[in-house]
Amino acid sequence: MTTPAIRRSDFLMTLAYATDLATGHSRDFALRSCVVAMRFAEIAGYDRTTRRQIYHQALLRYIGCNADTHLLAAAFGDEIALRRDLQRIDIGNRSELAETIVRAITRRFGDAPPAELAKAVERGLAEAMQVSVPILSGHCEVAQRIAERIGLSAEIRENLGQLYERWDGHGLPRGLSGEAVKLPVRVVTLAQDAIALAEADGLQTMKEMIARRGGGGYEPELANLFIANAQSLMGDFDRPVDRQTILALEPEPHDLLDERACEEAYLAVADMIDMRMPFTFGHSRAVAALCDAAARRMGLPSADIRDIRRAACTHDIGELAVPVSTWMRAGPLTERETDAAHLHPYYGERALAALGGDGKAVAALVLRHHERIDGSGYHRYVRGNDLSPAARILAAAEAFQTAREARPYRPASSDAAAAAKIRAAVREGRLCPDAVEAVLACAGQASRRASAASPAGLTSREIEVLRLIGAGHTAKEAAGLLGIAPKTADNHIQSLYSKIGVTTRAGAALYALERGLLQEAKSAA
Repeated sequence: MTTPAIRRSDFLMTLAYATDLATGHSRDFALRSCVVAMRFAEIAGYDRTTRRQIYHQALLRYIGCNADTHLLAAAFGDEIALRRDLQRIDIGNRSELAETIVRAITRRFGDAPPAELAKAVERGLAEAMQVSVPILSGHCEVAQRIAERIGLSAEIRENLGQLYERWDGHGLPRGLSGEAVKLPVRVVTLAQDAIALAEADGLQTMKEMIARRGGGGYEPELANLFIANAQSLMGDFDRPVDRQTILALEPEPHDLLDERACEEAYLAVADMIDMRMPFTFGHSRAVAALCDAAARRMGLPSADIRDIRRAACTHDIGELAVPVSTWMRAGPLTERETDAAHLHPYYGERALAALGGDGKAVAALVLRHHERIDGSGYHRYVRGNDLSPAARILAAAEAFQTAREARPYRPASSDAAAAAKIRAAVREGRLCPDAVEAVLACAGQASRRASAASPAGLTSREIEVLRLIGAGHTAKEAAGLLGIAPKTADNHIQSLYSKIGVTTRAGAALYALERGLLQEAKSAA
């Protein structure tokens, strides 16, 4: 089947959701800021080019925020809490900024003796700019690079390089001022600050604070126009925003991503996720390569291979909701931290939901990447019949790759030791033996099984047909969906019936359900 191109804006919404997680913003923050900023652009009468840049700036402002997050966490502790605090202050106000930094350092060293805490605060205040400027410069550079990789224009990329600049020149890292700060940057900064302030203190206080900051963080003319139209701009700012609303706001042309561009976009997301911490650099790419090879070895259909590769690229996107300071600590997680960490597959699935269509199958795999066939995984504790061959491969590949990477609480395992670890999980009934041996064989480890073939020796086409008839499609409907002749589809049905030992569609559907083969069909429906 030919995969249709998808709207680039669908991908932008996934990135927007991810950055909301990483920055501590409320749900749909970037999407709601896009709505408010585009309303403002309409009131201001901006041309289509400017509105297009505002649209992209609102969705993507923070896509570089994962760069060097470990350095931010080392200096200030919980970076998500720090970012949440910064949303509510005027960072050009040195007193407010100092209070926020002190609060962060106090959280970081809260268990230290008073004298040690006082020294940490003194040191943190003295080094705040020295620490922050390189990090924020990196955020800008990475945002521009990711934007280039997903095919955005030079103008949009230039805007993303100014995400922390201010009208009065007190922004970072370059201290640009006035109209040197691009108009889309000034508009989106105002819109996003307005939402954060309204959430914290209400509409009236938000207007008062924006008025006070006019000529400081905001261009006075823009601030006055925003305040004058605050009710129409912000009257429903706290309502959820759906995908169709964001798609409808995009000024033409509506860019599409073909198959090749989609692959690059997924790799860009993988790199954005992994660059939070040095020990995860390249993790998602490595898992994706293992999954791709193992799925081919097991003879899965081409659509499954594509979906598992893309799921591997994005499987840890939900981890952005967990502070880096949690992952960096050498000791065990607390019960609360464990609960939060175990929810990251859920957040990942929600982030990918914006993609619709084929993205549903990718999201379904991400949701299951820490599940185990005996029900001991998380966060839904499902068992084998809810885990497709693709889900089993992803779980095995992720476990193997993680084992051979160092973490703050343990050294990296050798390939042989990592292989022994996941084979032990097979003996304990947690990982699928075929999936594990396929992954290990592709990683250069000698396989202990003669073959890790597809279920019952089904061909990739027979798996596709089984999945469709198991999901309720007739032979004719399956033929149409696969682009083959009805007679060819019927031949595949008779062949797969013989291989799996059934004579009816109901028997085939039960077989497919028992082996998790219906999950992709249901997800992609």
